[in-house]
Amino acid sequence: PGRGYRFTARLDDPPATQLSAVNDDASGPATAAARPTTALPGALAPLLGRDDDLAALDQLVDAHRLVTVVGAGGMGKTRLAQALLDRRRGRHLHGVCWVELGAVTDASALPATIASALGVRPGGGDPLAALGQALAPLELLVALDNAEHLLDDVAQVAQALHTACPGLRLLVTSQAPLKLAAERVMRLGTLAVPQGPLPAAEALAFGAVALFVDRAQAADSRFVFDNGNAAPVILLCRALDGLALAIELAAARAPVLGVAGLLAAMKDRLQLLTRSGNRSAPPRQQTLRAALAWSHGLLGAREQVVFRRLGVLAGSGSLALVQAVARDTPGDAASDATEALDDWAVLDALDVLVERSLVSVLPGHEPAADSAGDAGSSGPGADTPRYRLLDSPRAYALERLAAAGEGAAVRQRHMQAMAAHCDACWDENFSGRIGQDALHARVAQDFDNGRDAMAHARATGHRAAALVIGATLLQQLQRAFPEERKALVLECEALLQAEPPTLPAPVRLRAGLAIAWARGVMRPLRAQAAAQQALALARHLDAQAADRFALYFALALTAWASALESDEGPARAALLELRALEDPQWPPHRRFLGVLAEEEVTFQFDEDTAQGVRLTRHSMQMSLARGNRLNAPYGNVGHAELRDGQAEAAVQSGRAQLALLAGSRNDRGLAFVRINLAAALLALGRHAEARPVALAGWPQAARYDLQHDWVDHLAVLASLEGRHRDAMRLIGHADAAHRNSGEPRGPNEQRAVQQALALAQAGTALDEAALQRLRAEGEALHVDAMAGLAFGTAPSSPT
Repeated sequence: PGRGYRFTARLDDPPATQLSAVNDDASGPATAAARPTTALPGALAPLLGRDDDLAALDQLVDAHRLVTVVGAGGMGKTRLAQALLDRRRGRHLHGVCWVELGAVTDASALPATIASALGVRPGGGDPLAALGQALAPLELLVALDNAEHLLDDVAQVAQALHTACPGLRLLVTSQAPLKLAAERVMRLGTLAVPQGPLPAAEALAFGAVALFVDRAQAADSRFVFDNGNAAPVILLCRALDGLALAIELAAARAPVLGVAGLLAAMKDRLQLLTRSGNRSAPPRQQTLRAALAWSHGLLGAREQVVFRRLGVLAGSGSLALVQAVARDTPGDAASDATEALDDWAVLDALDVLVERSLVSVLPGHEPAADSAGDAGSSGPGADTPRYRLLDSPRAYALERLAAAGEGAAVRQRHMQAMAAHCDACWDENFSGRIGQDALHARVAQDFDNGRDAMAHARATGHRAAALVIGATLLQQLQRAFPEERKALVLECEALLQAEPPTLPAPVRLRAGLAIAWARGVMRPLRAQAAAQQALALARHLDAQAADRFALYFALALTAWASALESDEGPARAALLELRALEDPQWPPHRRFLGVLAEEEVTFQFDEDTAQGVRLTRHSMQMSLARGNRLNAPYGNVGHAELRDGQAEAAVQSGRAQLALLAGSRNDRGLAFVRINLAAALLALGRHAEARPVALAGWPQAARYDLQHDWVDHLAVLASLEGRHRDAMRLIGHADAAHRNSGEPRGPNEQRAVQQALALAQAGTALDEAALQRLRAEGEALHVDAMAGLAFGTAPSSPT
């Protein structure tokens, strides 16, 4: 369009004898105008989820005469290439042709295989040169499918034909590129999968879901995809990493097992996915194991060793971690590699695995540009790539690892590498050399590796390694989901207390500090006891320490946790001692702990709440200075201002912080900001403005176990809207929550209760006994009922 027409036919058309008269594209008999053979399947299944890939490949083939589609086995390369040839049947003067190379085992047979598929009869002499001469006059598109097992030989053929045949376009599918100068590579990724639950109609827009549903319905016409099974189908497609072959094999099992059964059996996927719905597919595509075995068999001995050892990685790993688990170490039993694997040999093997699409390269996590504040940039290694086996290749790798008898040794190396990594991260945390957000991102990337390594350490009796890993995870991942964090705290406590008590004192101190910090963040209950235990050990070690920071850290935690538990004596004593220890030359990463402790002590025990507000703002600036921009305690400022009676200032701070966090991934920070903004608006009686803030924040509160902090303020919302009975039930629920946790209400929550009670007493004819009965009703209600009461969606008696 827009370019007009031009005459493209050659004046010296090839003799008819050079082309086969086979007509497999038309239903009528062959005629003089019969189109040449395509060797494509007679009926192609619909190509699902690859519209963008097909369009991109079409443009590549238009612009370049040699294109290779590269991807892991089972990714869907063949189906995409077939769809392209089908689309382009009429665009080339001498048509399109499909050449299957999977069954070719002798490289010398390649020219004859291509000639046979095309229906041409080359002359004598060198077969490849003769094939080039036969194809030189033609204008056509030829696809060479499954080139990976004869890669060098296919590259030689492709180069010769590209040079000899100016009208020939070659499309190659392979697990690795041909590495030719004229080649353009298209790497095919997995099918798109939703990252969370979606309604069925929306989920079908994702290629992985669409393919599963299509193949499941082909296997059983009674299969229905609706909102009832959309969530498990999405989870299944995610478990299969969007791998087309695995999804098709799973769909073939759906009539027998159902979606839930398939999902539950994913741990045994290599045994499960053994039934193809396509008998005409080559053997390597009939089962998931066969597809993986085909890819594995094409690797050299060195690459096979590295591949199976990478199976111990949970998720992804850095190059350093890959080398640590994959290299040979002194004393290892001889592997089947031709020579010992050092770091350079591992790197070379990794390069081959990436090239052959068995290992995915993930971009390193780079925090936002301003995330490090005054603490420098995001730190060394934050933007380095990471390497990952998809879940299905990983299952096969672990099988091969067990078969080689290397499982225990490689898992031990993985554990040691993670312990060393966590040890370094702990030290970097307080060094000032790296911003907090960058360090948090670094630890978060290896959270799954850390948990796996910790489990192995615990199972094999390496308690010190387990605690080194656990302490760093606790200290850096305070923003993890509450249940996960609680489980990790309990695990570390059990390791610390286990018999016999033969743990190095520095490891015990580190674990104690991390547990006290985590308990204070979770809830103050038992945080003081944990901090005091750590403090006793810190005092013991302080006499031998050149740097007194460990004692300072323990004192800060003791002051902070004691203030949280309203124990004034220990809080003030610890605060006084840490002030004498603090070194003004320390980086903000260290001094922040003292400011945090002083802020809490001031708010708990001093009447000068204005000083508390100043300390909170100072704490905020200190947090930013230590590179904690993404997860700074934004909500604390509004909370402090409201506590000081500055409700209007709290509203202004809250709105500014909401704007600052808009579009960020700091979901937990947004939850706290919304809590305090809604509370400030309600304290001012501005319930119409508070309602949308509270509606947006309640789901976040539920995700982070913060509902008890909301409920008293939401009682004010209900009372301001005239729903006084609901308000009393909300207060009753909060009564029970605080009683069960052992935590008293904070000043802002106490003020909210008084405000709601005053509104109820003024707005109803209920006496004190009736109000208390409603509070008692609320104590028995589950937290799931609170949203209905708070926002007026639950049935309520008239006011």
